[in-house]
Amino acid sequence: MKQLLPLWLYVLVLCPFNQSFAQSTNIPEKDIVEVLFGSKKKKQKNDTDSLVPGKLYTSILPIPGYNPALGFVIGAGVSANFLAGKSNKTHLSNILANATITTKNQFNFYARNMIYLKNDEWILQGDWRWLIFSQPTYGLGINFSDKLVLAPKEEPMKFNYVRFYQTLYKKLKGPLYAGIGVNIDRHYSIVDELLDTSAANRYLTAHYNYSTLNNIRQDQYASVGLSLNLLFDTRDNVNNTRKGQYAKITFRINNEIFGSTRSHNTLYYEYKTFWNPSKNLIRPHIIGFWTMGRFLLSGKQPYLEMPAISWDMYNRTGRGYIQGRIRGENMWYGETEYRFPISKNGLFGGVAFLNLTTATNESIRQKIADEFATGYGFGLRIKLSKKTNTNIAIDYGMGRNGSSGIFVNLLETF
Repeated sequence: MKQLLPLWLYVLVLCPFNQSFAQSTNIPEKDIVEVLFGSKKKKQKNDTDSLVPGKLYTSILPIPGYNPALGFVIGAGVSANFLAGKSNKTHLSNILANATITTKNQFNFYARNMIYLKNDEWILQGDWRWLIFSQPTYGLGINFSDKLVLAPKEEPMKFNYVRFYQTLYKKLKGPLYAGIGVNIDRHYSIVDELLDTSAANRYLTAHYNYSTLNNIRQDQYASVGLSLNLLFDTRDNVNNTRKGQYAKITFRINNEIFGSTRSHNTLYYEYKTFWNPSKNLIRPHIIGFWTMGRFLLSGKQPYLEMPAISWDMYNRTGRGYIQGRIRGENMWYGETEYRFPISKNGLFGGVAFLNLTTATNESIRQKIADEFATGYGFGLRIKLSKKTNTNIAIDYGMGRNGSSGIFVNLLETF
């Protein structure tokens, strides 16, 4: 649900902004459902209302919009939350799914899960996708130029894509877990639209050059492997974290024996931390930091299966750039975000953010941290469900060479 011009902005006229940033716990918290349809309760309780174990709490967001790369888009997203045990011993679980169709004959289905079983003894974490898709690529590494004539050429591609990542974690001690996962990436029906190998109109794309150099077929390929994982998680809420930390390390083994096109091994890490200077959990000011990296340890990986901007689990990296604008054999990403309340009733909030991306291109010996792409911007948060602390996130991001975009999501960016 990224880069769509949002029709949800009409809700801004339904409730006036209160420009005071003072914290007031005496004002009942509101969400958009109450504003649009009213409350079914005679008496409003504050956001300390307890969640009932075993009960499913759902939030639905229609997805109408327009994107130059996709055409007109229509679909829906749903966020489902539940407690598998008592709230003082079990984290809130989340399942996020969305499906869209476009006027450019694209179909996109995503389903992600972060499920905490009773007493947090086991955790399930998954990322499932099926895309009938098209997207331009721009080569490898950080390849921007201040002179537009030297900027990399947009190379449109069509492809179908299946992703199945599922990891099962077992608690070792406290918030520390170890897990094993199955990881499958498969691209098929790949069409490299600008590629022309004829003598008269010869044009060789970055996808063609890389695949030919590394002896990888170009119409389809796959990375199939097993992963070993360590997870540390002290976050209070996966939907909208107000305190805690999250850390993950994954060693993934992709082998031709499992069905991979080329054998290769990768190392992935991710870390998030959240600081609440006021220590107030009611409409707090939050400073968050997020970093991740994926590094090729051995072998060669297919072009479209390299790490790329906005191809992370929730498609959130790189606000300010279109998906796939930055790609490389290795990639590092870092972001910081300031979250603040706008209205006293918690209905509206805001964010300001800054991110950095660096990636490698082995063909020109560009290494990690040789050059960076910066993204920055601001956003609006609309409370969709105060019960599960779920927000609609609407962000405007900017990047290098005039890159910009509007990004619409359920849940926070990280």
